[in-house]
Amino acid sequence: MKDIQKKLLQLLKTIQGNGSFATSGIKKIIPPGLHIKGVGEIGLPLTPLQIREIIKVSHKAPFGKGSKTITDTTVRSAWELNADQLSFRNDDWKAFLETLINKVKDGLGIEDKPVAASLYKLLIYEEGDFFLPHKDSEKEPGMFGTLIIGLPSTHTGGELMIRFDGKEKIVDFSSPASNYKMPYVAFFADCDHEIKPITSGYRACLVYSLTQPSGAEKLGHAQTGIQLDQMTALFKSLPIRTNKPKAVLLEHQYTPANFSWASLKHHDKPRAELLLGAAKRAGYFAELGLVTHYQMGELEGGSYDYDYRGRNSNHNSDSGNGSMGEVYEQYTTIEHWSDGETPALGKIDIGNDDLITDFEIGKEDPIEEEEEGYTGNAGMTMEYWYHYGAVIFWPMANHIDLLSVAALPVRLKWLEYYYKHWDNGELNSIKYAQQIITRFTDDELNERYWALSDFSIVATILLKLKDEKFILGKCAALLATVFSRIQVMNWVALLQGYEANLFMPIFEKVANTHDVYSLNHLLEILKALSSYPSSPLDDLLQHHIQNIPQYLDNVQLSKLTEKDRYEDEEKATRKATIIAILEKIIVLSQCKEHDAHWIKSTVAAITKSLPRNYVNKVLIVVSKDEKGILAKQLQHQCVIDLANRTAVKPTPPSDWARKAPNTKDDAVIWKIIIPFLESPDQQVFEYRKNESLRKQMEMAINRVTVDLSVETIKKGAPYTLRITKTQAAYEKQLKHWHEDITFLKKMNEESI
Repeated sequence: MKDIQKKLLQLLKTIQGNGSFATSGIKKIIPPGLHIKGVGEIGLPLTPLQIREIIKVSHKAPFGKGSKTITDTTVRSAWELNADQLSFRNDDWKAFLETLINKVKDGLGIEDKPVAASLYKLLIYEEGDFFLPHKDSEKEPGMFGTLIIGLPSTHTGGELMIRFDGKEKIVDFSSPASNYKMPYVAFFADCDHEIKPITSGYRACLVYSLTQPSGAEKLGHAQTGIQLDQMTALFKSLPIRTNKPKAVLLEHQYTPANFSWASLKHHDKPRAELLLGAAKRAGYFAELGLVTHYQMGELEGGSYDYDYRGRNSNHNSDSGNGSMGEVYEQYTTIEHWSDGETPALGKIDIGNDDLITDFEIGKEDPIEEEEEGYTGNAGMTMEYWYHYGAVIFWPMANHIDLLSVAALPVRLKWLEYYYKHWDNGELNSIKYAQQIITRFTDDELNERYWALSDFSIVATILLKLKDEKFILGKCAALLATVFSRIQVMNWVALLQGYEANLFMPIFEKVANTHDVYSLNHLLEILKALSSYPSSPLDDLLQHHIQNIPQYLDNVQLSKLTEKDRYEDEEKATRKATIIAILEKIIVLSQCKEHDAHWIKSTVAAITKSLPRNYVNKVLIVVSKDEKGILAKQLQHQCVIDLANRTAVKPTPPSDWARKAPNTKDDAVIWKIIIPFLESPDQQVFEYRKNESLRKQMEMAINRVTVDLSVETIKKGAPYTLRITKTQAAYEKQLKHWHEDITFLKKMNEESI
C-alpha cells in the first residue's frame, strides 16, 4: 500500500504546471473606443440597431477546409469584419488587453512565456447562426491559441464548446454579455470547438490570435497520455476501504470561499486533471475538493484589548500576533467540494491513513486563523484552519457503503445523478438507486432539519422502474412518510404510470395522520387529478372526495397555531395551510353539489368548533367570494355564529373586584394580592419592596392574563411597584363586539 502511494506521488511530480487547455472569465466593461469603417464609433453595450448597421458593412464568415477557405452556411453561419476595418481610439484599451493577456497566460499555465495578441476579426452571430466543430488554423506565424472577448450585447444561446483529450469546457457569453460585462475565453489552437446556435439576440465578439515571438519554444498543454496510463494502473492496484474515500493532496491551500477549478494554482491544475482522469478510468468516482484540518489550542504571545465581558475585542485573524501553543483538539474533514460531474458526498471525517501525501498536514502556516480572549473561566484560545486542495476518490463498485452514512440531501442528489445515467451499466444505476431508496430511516426522515427536502426524485425513479412489487414491499412506508415532500405533478405522474389502487393504502394512511400539511398536499393532488376529464384515476379521485368529511374529522381545523413546529420562510404556517385546505374542498365540492348528505357532513366537520379567530379570519375569508352550495352553507354558519356572539352587548364590570388567574405558578405572589383583587372598591395596590421582590411580582403578573397594569414609582427607598386594576377584558370584549357587528352587517348585505 505504502509503496503504491509512493509511486503515485512520484509520478504526480513529473506533471508540471502547463495550465488548462482553455481558460475563461468576466471583466468589467471598458470602452474600447471601437471605430468601424462605414459606421463610425460604437458604444457599449451594443444595441440591436447598432448591430444591424454593423452587419450592413460585414460579410459572411468563411472557414478553412484543408488548404482552402470557403463559405458554406450549413457549416458556419455568421458575419465578420476584418481587422483592417476596425480601430481602437481609447488608449486604456491597450492596457486592458495587456492585463487580460497576463490573466490568460496564468490560466493556460504559460505565465513565464512572452505572448502577444493580434486582432483577427469582429464576429457577429445573429439568431440561428452557429459554427460546427472545428480547429483553428494558424493564421499567422507563432500563433498557438485564440482569445475571444465578448462585447456586451443581449442574446441567448451561442455557447462555445471546447474539447481536448476527452475533456470539455462550455463557455456561455450570454449571461455576462447581457448584464453589462465583458466575458472572455482563451484556448490552444489544437482544441476542437464549436458555437451552438444563437436562440435570440446577437452575439458579438472580438477575436485575437495569441502568438509567440519568432524562435520561441512551442507552447501547448501537458501531454499526459503515458502518465495517464501509468497513473490508471496505480489506481487499479490500490486497496481501498469501502466506507471512506481517499484523498490525494495537491501542493496548495485554498480558502473555501474562493475554491474552484479555475482557482487551482501552478502545478495543481494539470495534476488534478491527471488524477481525475486516471481515477475514473480505474473505476472510481473522483472529484475536486478541500481537505480541511482544524486545530484549536492555547493562545500564546501577543497583547489584547478586552471588552467588558472579558472577550478579545478584535477577532480578525490579522489583528493579533499570537501563535498556537498546546493543541487541545484537532480533526480532519472533507466538506468543501468543487462543482464536478458527480454530486459531492457532503461532510466526511477522514483520517491520516486515507490521505495520500508526502508532507505532514498542519505543520505549515494555516490559511485561516482566529484568536479569542478570555471567556468566563476559559483561557485564551487560538484556532487554525488548513484547507488543502485535493482530488478525492472512492470506488464505484462499493459506492452504496459510503452513501449509507451520507446526509439525506446528499443521497437525494445521488438519486438524481443515477436517474440521469439510468442506462449506464457500469454505474449500476438501477441497483444503487433502489438501495438508496430502501435505506432511508424513520429517524432521519422525521428530523426537523430535513423537513423541506424534496423527495420528488423518488417518485420519478419509481415511475422509471415500473416495479409494483418494489413499491408494495420496500417503498410504501417511505412514500407515506415523505408524502408531502413529493411535488404534486410527480404524484400525478406516478398515479398515471401504475394502477391507481396500488397507492390507495398510502393515500388512506396519509389522510388519517391528523396532519393538516399532509391533508393539504393530498387535496392538492386530488384537485390536479380533477382537471383530467374521463381519467382512469376517477375511481381514486371520487373515493377520496367522498371521504373528505372523515379526513376533516381527524384534524383540528379551528386550531390556527401550533407550538414548537419547525418553520422556514418557504414553509406555510398552519393558518395559511388551513385556508388552503378549505379553498380546495370548496373547489372539489362542485362534483358533490347534489349529494346533500356529503354537503351536510362536510359542513359539520368544518364547523364542529367555531372559535372567533377561526370564523372571522378563516371561514369568512374563504367562503365570502365563493359560489356553490358548500360555500353558501359555510357563509350561513358564519352568520349564525356572528349573530349569537353579538346578541348581547358587553357591559363594564359593576365594581373593581377582579378574578384571580387560574394558575398554580407563583402561589406565594398571588396570595399577597388576592385580597386586593377581590376587593370591590380598591383600585390601586402599592407594593414597596426591594428590587428582587418587585421583579418577582411584576413577572408573575406579566405571565398571566389578568386586568392589572404595573408601574415602578422611583421615589424613596426602596421603590414602589404600583399595581392598578384595569378594564382591559371588557375593552377587548367591546372591541370584538363592534368588529363582529360590522362583519355581520356586511355579510347580511351581501346575501340580499
